[in-house]
Amino acid sequence: MACYAAPGEEFTFYEIDPLVERIARDPRYFTFLRDCSPAVRVVLGDARISLKNVPDRFYGMLVLDAFSADAVPVHLLTREAVQLYLSKLFDHGILVFHISSRYLDLQKVLGNVASDAGLVPMVENDTTDIQAGKLPSRWVVMARTKDDLGKLVGDLRWNSLKSDPRSRVWTDDYSSILTVFVWD
Repeated sequence: MACYAAPGEEFTFYEIDPLVERIARDPRYFTFLRDCSPAVRVVLGDARISLKNVPDRFYGMLVLDAFSADAVPVHLLTREAVQLYLSKLFDHGILVFHISSRYLDLQKVLGNVASDAGLVPMVENDTTDIQAGKLPSRWVVMARTKDDLGKLVGDLRWNSLKSDPRSRVWTDDYSSILTVFVWD
């Protein structure tokens, strides 16, 4: 992500594990922060808690990439979390979720949360061949309006993400990991 920064753009990474930052900054392992975004800011701690300290309408985009491991931080996918994210975004900002997982299908969770918040969600299932040096991935974007999603709306790789009326919206008081578990 650090290498996507264009001149004049500022990136802030929220990382819960201080060891991850140390490894990311150690040139024996990675040089992306040093080479691509040397002024990058890393905020240590839980992102949802840390975001509360950020002024409203501060970011143009929030990218959440915390869902591919075996332990999913459910509190980042709730109605209340998305409301917090929206308060920190510019009026035309977008939310991006990387939800690749072998064990969980989080699409309907995000579809329901987006519908509940009145957002326009889209999903892309990148099924790139592993032999191309890349693993398949799944991404969800959401914004307040279709226009805010720009060129993604006409991109054939991106599809509308529907809500699932049979499933409840995840909140800080309700979530069910069993409803999204991939059983095959």
